[in-house]
Amino acid sequence: MTEWHAEPAHLCLYPFLSAASKRVEESEVTLENLISSAVFERARLRGKSRITEAIKEGTIRKPVIISDAQAEMELLSYPFARILVSCIGDERLVRRYALSEAKAAHGKLLEESDSRRGGSRASASASANIIYRMSEEFGIRMDFLAGEHQQVQVPFVDYLRLTTNLRDKRWKLVNRGLGKGKLKLRKAEFVRIVQEAIYERIKKDLPLDVPEDICKAISRYTEDIKHELEEMRKKLGAAGYGFESDSGAIVKDPSCFPPCISYVLSNLKEGVNVPHGARFAVTAFLLNIGLSEEEIIGIYRHSPDFDEERTRYQVEHIAGDKSGIPYTAPSCDTMRTYGNCVETDEICEKVSHPLNYYKFKLKLKQKQEQEQKK
Repeated sequence: MTEWHAEPAHLCLYPFLSAASKRVEESEVTLENLISSAVFERARLRGKSRITEAIKEGTIRKPVIISDAQAEMELLSYPFARILVSCIGDERLVRRYALSEAKAAHGKLLEESDSRRGGSRASASASANIIYRMSEEFGIRMDFLAGEHQQVQVPFVDYLRLTTNLRDKRWKLVNRGLGKGKLKLRKAEFVRIVQEAIYERIKKDLPLDVPEDICKAISRYTEDIKHELEEMRKKLGAAGYGFESDSGAIVKDPSCFPPCISYVLSNLKEGVNVPHGARFAVTAFLLNIGLSEEEIIGIYRHSPDFDEERTRYQVEHIAGDKSGIPYTAPSCDTMRTYGNCVETDEICEKVSHPLNYYKFKLKLKQKQEQEQKK
C-alpha cells in the first residue's frame, strides 16, 4: 500500500486520514492538554472556526501552511472540532460540518490532482499518486486508463457503493458505459465520488460519546457556535416565501408550508442531496406561491453538486419559460407515490394538495392572530 506523506504540512490538509490520526496519536498530546492547556489555544480556536465556517460558508478554508508548528495546530484542530460538534449534539450540524470538511478536501484534492498541468512528467506522476493514495485509503479499486491521466476505471460495485446519495441523472448506472464489470470516469468525477467516501467517514462516528465534564470545560467555545447556528437558522427562516391572500396582499410565511416541502427545504439548506422528484416538487411549489426564479436558484446553492447553469435550466423549464406552460406542484397522492410525503399532521388529512395545505394553514393562522388581537 502506498504511504502518505508523513509531513504535517500535507497531513493537516486531509485530517480524516488514518495517517493523520496516527500522527496525532504519536504526538502524545493528551485530551486534557488539548482542551485546557494554553499551548493549544490556537488549535482550539481553529477547531471552533472550522465549525463556524461550515455554518456560514458550507465549506472550510485550507490555510497556507508556513511552518510545522502551524501544521500541528491545524491537525489538532480537527479532533477538537469533532469534540465541539459532539458536545452540541445537533444532527443537522453534524451533517453540515461533515459535508463542509468533505467539500474542502475535495477542492484541495482537485487542486493537487491537477498539478500535472504544469507539463512535466514528474508532476503528472505526482497527480496520479495522490489519486492512488486516496483510493487506497477508502478501499476503492481504480486505475488510470492506459496512456491517460484524466480517465479512470472503477469496478461497478465500488461505483454503486459511493454514488448511492448522488441524485443527478448523470450518476445513474444506466447512463454510464459498463464493460467487463468496470465503468469509465473522468478524473474529476472520480474525485467527486471520493468526496462521498470522505463525507461518510467523517460523519460515521459523530456525535462522539464525550463525557459531560469535558463538554462543560469547553462550553465557552460551544456557546459561540450555538449562537452562530441560531443566527444562521434565523437568517434562513426569514427568507420570504410569498402567497397572494384574498385581499391581494403578498403574505410571506414559511411556517405555513406543508411538512413535505419544509422537509425538502431543510435538507437543501443543510447541504443534503435531495432526490430529483423532491427537487421538482419543491421548485414547482415555490414558483406557484410566487418566488422568483433567482430566489429558488439561491436555495439550491447549498447543494453539494450545485451547477448554476443546470439548475437555472431546470427552474426555467418548470416555470414554463421554455414551453410557455408552467408546472403545478405535485398532488399529495403523487408525493406519496414517490416517497416524498413525510411527517404528516392533522391538516394533511384535510387536504389533497400541498398548495391547499398552505392556503388552509395561512388562513387558519391569520384567523388565530385576529382573535388574539380582539
